[in-house]
Amino acid sequence: MSRRIDAPFWLQMQYVFRSVWTDLMKKKFGTLLTILVITVSLTIPTVSYLLWKNTHLAATQFYPESELTVYLHKNLSEEDANSVVEKIRAQEGVESLTYISRQESLNQFRSWSGFGEELDILDDNPLPAVVMITPTTEYNELSKRNTLRENLNKIKGVQEVRLDNDWMEKLTALTWLIAHVAIFCAVLMTLAVCLVIANSIRSDVYSSRADIEVTKLLGATEQFILRPFLYTGVIYGFLGGLFACLLSSLLIGYFTSAVQYVTDIFAVKFMLNGLSFGEVLFLLVICSVVGYASAWISASRHINE
Repeated sequence: MSRRIDAPFWLQMQYVFRSVWTDLMKKKFGTLLTILVITVSLTIPTVSYLLWKNTHLAATQFYPESELTVYLHKNLSEEDANSVVEKIRAQEGVESLTYISRQESLNQFRSWSGFGEELDILDDNPLPAVVMITPTTEYNELSKRNTLRENLNKIKGVQEVRLDNDWMEKLTALTWLIAHVAIFCAVLMTLAVCLVIANSIRSDVYSSRADIEVTKLLGATEQFILRPFLYTGVIYGFLGGLFACLLSSLLIGYFTSAVQYVTDIFAVKFMLNGLSFGEVLFLLVICSVVGYASAWISASRHINE
């Protein structure tokens, strides 16, 4: 029973698609221009998204382990310094720590600085004891890491606490700025695609005005009249999204050599990532929906007029 009901619908759908495709092929130049405009409009937010995606991956990949450096007061005795270290170890959020005494700091500085004889002239060791702290995974979040920093500063005997990866925080903030730019481009270009498709459908409606009037006289429903224009909008959106994916892939391939040159200089390994299958599928669905919605708004309005 369901086959008898569904068969006419699918037959009508195939017939309308063939009819729409034939009409589009009759005006190849106009169809090509419309699809190219949609492709360029969709490529801009797609490339912006890929820029954010790759910068975010790079910031995540090269993000060093979060560490805090605690400098103790120089007037602390070795016993007092050990007591402060135990208090630091007992702090919530501290996963592991490395204690470097004042003498060890001086020996390390002497070994790599080359100022051994000059340091022997000094009456007192000018370097403080240092505690290198690795926070737990939970405290890698910026807000909690700042809370840990404040708690460490409250410990008596601690002179200063420094975060060793402030520059990476700035890089991460930059990636979120790129994300906001990508969102703005996506909204703006989606609006442009809607206007392009709506204008194209408006021209199709006016060029088919006589056919629409005859079809109405024969008793056709508004949905039946709308269907070819809706399918046209879907085709515009789908093909525009498909070509935007291809164009963005070509751009990724073009910039891969430049990125490879930079990564070789910095002695790191990083490959540009294009759109995954899921992202391509999502883009095609969104573009088809945008095309359908734009065609429905434009065609309904002008057919009613």
